[in-house]
Amino acid sequence: MFKFRKSFDAKLEKKYAKRFKKYGATPEGSYWLGSNRQNLRFKILLQEIAKLQGHWELSLGDIGCGYGALAQYISDEYSSKDLRYYGYDISKDLINFCQKNYSLSGAKFNIGTKPHLEVDICLMSGTFNLTATKNLTEWEDYIFKILTDCWLKTKKALIFNLQTSNPAYISEGNIFYADKRSVSSRCSLLFGPTSLVRHTDLPHDTTFVVQRN
Repeated sequence: MFKFRKSFDAKLEKKYAKRFKKYGATPEGSYWLGSNRQNLRFKILLQEIAKLQGHWELSLGDIGCGYGALAQYISDEYSSKDLRYYGYDISKDLINFCQKNYSLSGAKFNIGTKPHLEVDICLMSGTFNLTATKNLTEWEDYIFKILTDCWLKTKKALIFNLQTSNPAYISEGNIFYADKRSVSSRCSLLFGPTSLVRHTDLPHDTTFVVQRN
């Protein structure tokens, strides 16, 4: 698994750097179709945090932060000075961009796939959509290795979204579609109680909310 992980990380870093160089700090630059869908996913994730927490005095780890779109969304939509945001990405180019262009209060950016310190909530939006392999089992194991690493640094909840389908598959364009029941069962077994969130405007999306007992 370690061999696959290093290889997958290297492939993905190259893909995202190339995409960012072409499209810049835009949704398309991180393989999103557009800002409306991207922001709706952010809204869903943050609504789930609000349900769990009830206030914004918390620390948040954003894994796969890209060019910092979620950090900017939080800054635009939430005025809390008590939220400590940590963004992580495998792409050096993207993290360099975030460090140079964001001076948001409480926001810090680092290269990596897991928080470097304990956070209340760890979340991932679209982080696992683009694959580095056509092998479904390898990709699912890669995802759960990262989720496990993040869980060890998470105090309250792990929240992430995936494209979902039954059965699971990887598209011709290397987009991963998960079996939501399989992912939910595995999360419940490895981590804690897991609930699913769906939205009518994102019919192929499922948000997974994993809580500590």
